[in-house]
Amino acid sequence: MKKNCFLTWPLPKTFPETSADLINSRGERLAGTFHHGKSKKLIVMAHGFTGNKMESGRLFVTTARHLAKAGFNVLRFDYFGSGDSQGEFYEFTPCMALDDLLSVLNAATAARFKEIGLLGLSMGGALSICAAAHWKNPALKALVTWSAVPGLEWWITEWKKEMPTTRTNPIHIVGPKFITSAPPNPDVPESYLSLKIPKLQIQGTNDLPKFREIFSGYFPQAPAPKKHLVIPKADHTFNQWPNRQKAIKATVEWFKRHV
Repeated sequence: MKKNCFLTWPLPKTFPETSADLINSRGERLAGTFHHGKSKKLIVMAHGFTGNKMESGRLFVTTARHLAKAGFNVLRFDYFGSGDSQGEFYEFTPCMALDDLLSVLNAATAARFKEIGLLGLSMGGALSICAAAHWKNPALKALVTWSAVPGLEWWITEWKKEMPTTRTNPIHIVGPKFITSAPPNPDVPESYLSLKIPKLQIQGTNDLPKFREIFSGYFPQAPAPKKHLVIPKADHTFNQWPNRQKAIKATVEWFKRHV
């Protein structure tokens, strides 16, 4: 089976949303959902740690539908070991997830999408930043990150401190590879500072500890065009509807302007 491709293409347009499973570079199946838009532009959505292609409170579903209404095609997918994709969560590492995201981007260009935007939440935001720096494809026109992990090496180190608590959840037990594997190189800060494409970071004042502070430390050195939107009282995944509306509206407007 051909790697880095959609299992079925072109996708049927009988419904506004259809399944779009993919194969990553390792030959593993990734489960996806494709939202049909009226343009030839595509937005790829990357979910967060312990999340999936729906995300908290169906955040990604709602966002994808708003983007499709604005004319974009949208693809949201599950990393290996998450959601409906092949594998188990304890086999997961950040570098594997980065490889999954790069596989999806390669599949998108193979499907002849020449104008692509990338949207990532939390860990997915960090991976989106690293993927944009690794990919270096002119098809990638703009980046939006929500509550992005400001550095994967820092994040994994901090996360290890919570291991005794996290291990009590049998659904989200990580394996030894997660702890011992090196983070992507370059890491998030270096990758972000190298990106010349338009980039929007959206966070709330109630984001997770140190996320906003660390990101704000290197954001001023990043090349323009760029924007750091901080929503008062918003939490990490924008669970309050007014805050969610603000994040989605700003995201749609950014992609309409730059993709």
